[in-house]
Amino acid sequence: MSPQTTHQHYRDVNSASSSPTSQRLRQLTKQHFVAELSQCLFDFVIQLLPTQEELAVKEDVRKLLERLIRTIEPDSRLLSFGSTANGFSLRNSDMDLCCLIDSEERLAASDLVTMLGDLLERETKFHVKPLPHARIPIVKLSLDPSPGLPLGIACDIGFENRLALENTRLLMCYAMIDPTRVRTMVLFLKVWSKRRKINSPYKGTLSSYGYVLLVIYFLVHVKNPPVLPNLQQMPPLRPIPKEETHMGGHNTWFFDDIDLLRQRWHSENSETVAELLIDFFRYFSRDFVYNGGVASIRAGLLKKESKGWQNEVSASRYDARERNRLCIEDPFETDYNVARCVTKDGLYTIRGEFMRASRVLATRPERAILALADLCDERKDEDLVTAPLFYAPSRQVPPQTPYSVGSRYMNQDPHYRVNKYLFARRRNIWLQNEVSGLVRHLLKHLPQTIHYMRVNWGWGWS
Repeated sequence: MSPQTTHQHYRDVNSASSSPTSQRLRQLTKQHFVAELSQCLFDFVIQLLPTQEELAVKEDVRKLLERLIRTIEPDSRLLSFGSTANGFSLRNSDMDLCCLIDSEERLAASDLVTMLGDLLERETKFHVKPLPHARIPIVKLSLDPSPGLPLGIACDIGFENRLALENTRLLMCYAMIDPTRVRTMVLFLKVWSKRRKINSPYKGTLSSYGYVLLVIYFLVHVKNPPVLPNLQQMPPLRPIPKEETHMGGHNTWFFDDIDLLRQRWHSENSETVAELLIDFFRYFSRDFVYNGGVASIRAGLLKKESKGWQNEVSASRYDARERNRLCIEDPFETDYNVARCVTKDGLYTIRGEFMRASRVLATRPERAILALADLCDERKDEDLVTAPLFYAPSRQVPPQTPYSVGSRYMNQDPHYRVNKYLFARRRNIWLQNEVSGLVRHLLKHLPQTIHYMRVNWGWGWS
């Protein structure tokens, strides 16, 4: 084939690939993949939900424990919180219980933990581990497997943690607004993060609670139009005394009348759960400002400086205990960083997994179930990926208006373009310095090296 014929061939191929017919075909292929992936996600999540038998057994356990606690504190109540109560629970998940005592005269939490631990060891078959001197005194319980609970049960009992109960109500309200999309995304991400080994605060990665907040932040503040309203910013229908909206100095107000909310607020976002998941991975792998941003479901994207959470890394050494690599604001305890345990290597691993997931979904295999299986393929290596020593320059936190992930807003922002240029320039300078240093080292020690080879190995010129 002559050069002219070759060029003509490639022009024909390119024009054919960019023709309206081929573009339409690609669009139909994408729509088919997204629709199939959404159905796969629904089918997958249904298998993860707790069975009615499991829920009944857990409720019986709660009632039993409540009766026993009332022998110590008659005015007490034992309430579920966390994933057990907020709608984001997986099958065979642990129970979190909070004991509230409606009496002015009550025992200290540490004394209650000790007394309750002794009582449970005498009266039940639970394996009991009281922790009266922990920062938050709790009783840890576990029960051997039974017909209703083939994997047994694990339970933590705390005392007077009223903020946790309000937090549970807030997340439950968000789950109730759009359960099809919100619960599906959250439950899938919980399984995905466990399979990919990025769901352990003790090892430097993020808790399940942190991933739930990232999903809600994304659906409230990133997607345009938003999938969820901002319940904490919706005004009350009547004046409410501060005593009813504040708890321990924290503002706990949020709009919790979901039936009324459904009448007054409707999301204009019609994206499928698969489209939302694809954009979620793309946003947190590419667009979220990790260096300077704070994800807040209460207020959107904040600056670390406004919270006093900026990183202070010593130039001489890296402190492995450093906090605030990843910043997620607690909805009520706004001075508390939910992601404070995420280390440098932990964040590098988490973001790498976001990137991997985004690549898997971008390839769009012939069957969506293959993409789902690839996403949740268990990562064999328990260790975190070591982050490189090179530090990227900080990026500007974008304006507070929601934007579509597909709009490439960050690439249109002039600050981003400048920082992208600076990043490349500093990286090139760093590489040049490394190479120059290596060359200087070799030249400096070349005579000694030649002398050593002559004496010891007999090398050299005759």
